[in-house]
Amino acid sequence: MTHNSYVRSAESPRGRSTVSKIALGAAVAAGIALTGAPASAQPKNTTQEVAVRLNGSSTIGSKMALNLAQAWAKQLKLSGIRVDAGSDPDEYEVVAEGAESTHRMRVKVQSKGTGYGLEPMLRGQTDFWVASRPVQEADLEAMRKKGVPNVPTYAQMTAPGIENVIALSAMAVIVNSKNPVPALSYQQLRDMYSGRATSWAQVGGPSNLPIGLYSPEPTLATADFFCSTIMGNKDTAKCLDGFARLAAPRILMMEDVSDAVAGNPAGVSFIDFSAKRSARPVPLATDCGTGIEPSLFRIKTDEYPLTRKHYFYINPARPLSPAARDFLQLTLSPTGQAAATAAGLADLQPSVSDPNYASDRLDTVRDAMDGGRTRVRASDVRAFENAIVGADRLTVTFHFQAGTNNLDARAEADLARLVAQMQQPPYSQSDLVLIGYSGVTGDYTENRNLSRERADAVKERLVASGIKPAATLGVGPAAAVACNLDATTGPLNQRVEVWMRKPRG
Repeated sequence: MTHNSYVRSAESPRGRSTVSKIALGAAVAAGIALTGAPASAQPKNTTQEVAVRLNGSSTIGSKMALNLAQAWAKQLKLSGIRVDAGSDPDEYEVVAEGAESTHRMRVKVQSKGTGYGLEPMLRGQTDFWVASRPVQEADLEAMRKKGVPNVPTYAQMTAPGIENVIALSAMAVIVNSKNPVPALSYQQLRDMYSGRATSWAQVGGPSNLPIGLYSPEPTLATADFFCSTIMGNKDTAKCLDGFARLAAPRILMMEDVSDAVAGNPAGVSFIDFSAKRSARPVPLATDCGTGIEPSLFRIKTDEYPLTRKHYFYINPARPLSPAARDFLQLTLSPTGQAAATAAGLADLQPSVSDPNYASDRLDTVRDAMDGGRTRVRASDVRAFENAIVGADRLTVTFHFQAGTNNLDARAEADLARLVAQMQQPPYSQSDLVLIGYSGVTGDYTENRNLSRERADAVKERLVASGIKPAATLGVGPAAAVACNLDATTGPLNQRVEVWMRKPRG
């Protein structure tokens, strides 16, 4: 497989300098050995080259892809890493060569945006479609209308191994650290940014304090996410133009947005969670009473409602080259996840809750007992309490393919990560407890039984992989993390949590 069609000269000093500044300090340590054909097997004075092409999301392309390329070069024991600018501002290429140029690695990154990567992937012009949102049926239908050949079905595109979650991020709404507003709902945010609410007193904040609105530039992905998710407007430029009077012109750097809010007692804005700095992230209230404060742990457990998944999609009809398979393996490995963390994203590696998490969750379940919104039975609350006594929650949360007990694409990858983690100390000396949940609508007993079935389905998969959980439990609609308002939010409650405790005695 040759990639000479996109190999360009690095003759542009100006372009090289611009991109190289991005690369400074971005390389991460490598941890998995990749092996290719030995140099001795190659004809003398020839170069063995591996090459991978990425196209899509600017969120991933701007830094994580660069980190991955540099980590891959180090795994391949290639020195002389350089970053060459492409002919387009959203394009660059990472090149690394070995001793006497007998080996070479190329990673070409085109990061104009998620919407631009699907067609090149389907046409075989790139190895991975890099997306900062899940594929939609509308994406595939648009390809069919354009005459792209062999467009896969939605089921094919979302199958495990084709759809690969590679990292997480989240949007946070921030206020000044001295602002006591307890939470903000989607509607309150819409009222604030449309100008219908002009005082903090109107949204539960300090009385007689005018609201100081800040906004990032529309070129930033967070602005697009805020407009589509909160404001209900997918035309980001039109959405931002419709904002009420801002306290300052729109700001390019996320960190500068956070600093502006931190310096203004009346300030409020939306940013990437990783750029919150000294501003205070505000919990988001929902129409059905749920509301979760943003934290790295909540983002990784898929409980915080403004979490975004980032993906590598591959063409179901076109096998990956050996180089692309190795690159995908690297991305999903601990080394690749370190590259995500270095880029300011949330990694997918299992981690453990803080000491207060279990008691907070128990309070949430108790609040849902008879007489509460979901009328959870006292016997189920007691069973939940007994299951988590002395236990810590892991960030692994299993979700399922619609209408089945089959794990979805991310859950399949998380299962492998969990098995690997449980084989290492101190995890190997601990027991797992699996707790299943259901939606909040429908028959209570049926929902509880379904939640137990999901926990048992995960147990079967773990047992087949050599890990035997100590217990499974189904608690139905207890501790819902989302409203059952539509097909997007309802399935978030249909999940299995993983808890870990030391064996008793």
